[in-house]
Amino acid sequence: MKPLRFFSLLLLILVLTPALFATDFGLRGGRYNDIGEEFVGAEVVFDAGSININPNLEYSLAEDITAGSANIDLTFDLGNFGRATPYVGAGVGLWYVDDDAGDNTTDLLGNLIGGVQFDLDFLKPYAQLKYFRLIDDDDNGGTGDDIAFTIGLRF
Repeated sequence: MKPLRFFSLLLLILVLTPALFATDFGLRGGRYNDIGEEFVGAEVVFDAGSININPNLEYSLAEDITAGSANIDLTFDLGNFGRATPYVGAGVGLWYVDDDAGDNTTDLLGNLIGGVQFDLDFLKPYAQLKYFRLIDDDDNGGTGDDIAFTIGLRF
């Protein structure tokens, strides 16, 4: 039975190792256009060829509310142009808001993304534009969308 466990563990390591080495960690910051607030965040990018899986968190720096989002986005690289790699993508996430009055909401949102990443050896700075919209924005009178201007650094 022990050889089977050893073989299973070895197989698991061999399968997961490429995925771990194809992972970039990153920090991001930016500004929500309509809300008019800055945000900071963190992300992980799993490189699967020209498609990337990008789970990320963003936290709003607004003074009067606690707000943020947890997203999972899929991006598609549009090719390499020297050291620049433009990409497009889409994703889903959860948007959380807790205001000073103690009211809080959590809403499902959809993301559309476009950006460009620069490959500088071990650092990968990028600029990104993200349009996001609350999936069920009836409670917001149809104003549950915004654009986020983001810059980040992956390593």
